[in-house]
Amino acid sequence: MQSSTTATNLAGDLLAFWQHMLRGGLGRTFAEIESLGLGLAQLKTLDALDLYEGEPTVKELAERLAMSLPGMSRNVDDLQRRGLLERREDEHDRRMKRLRLSDEGRRVLRTVNTARLAGLEAVVDQLPAEQRERLHAALVPILEGLTA
Repeated sequence: MQSSTTATNLAGDLLAFWQHMLRGGLGRTFAEIESLGLGLAQLKTLDALDLYEGEPTVKELAERLAMSLPGMSRNVDDLQRRGLLERREDEHDRRMKRLRLSDEGRRVLRTVNTARLAGLEAVVDQLPAEQRERLHAALVPILEGLTA
């Protein structure tokens, strides 16, 4: 039996759900990000460094986030000035600089993620218990597949 759900239909449904989440609770996340003085590119950079296996170079990070190299360089310079990331020389090639989150950068991400979680909780709290259970049951195998 073939499913009638196309990728386009599912993507549209996910977009509608995402927009509902933005209206229903993720505004707190944006307020927290703003209070920390972070722009979207800076937050993307911190998130990417947190999720990156190893310590990327500026070029690797720019490629991963589809940003220009000069834009990423300015972004990294600002984050370093603010104490949110650290640069170190590559042990095999001193011309290359490796990036990693600083302790303060990890603290800032914890703060943002706490706000993200609160916003998501506000949205799912509006769902009836049966819908929350169904959403959870649908997400568990998807998340397991993403981490496998």
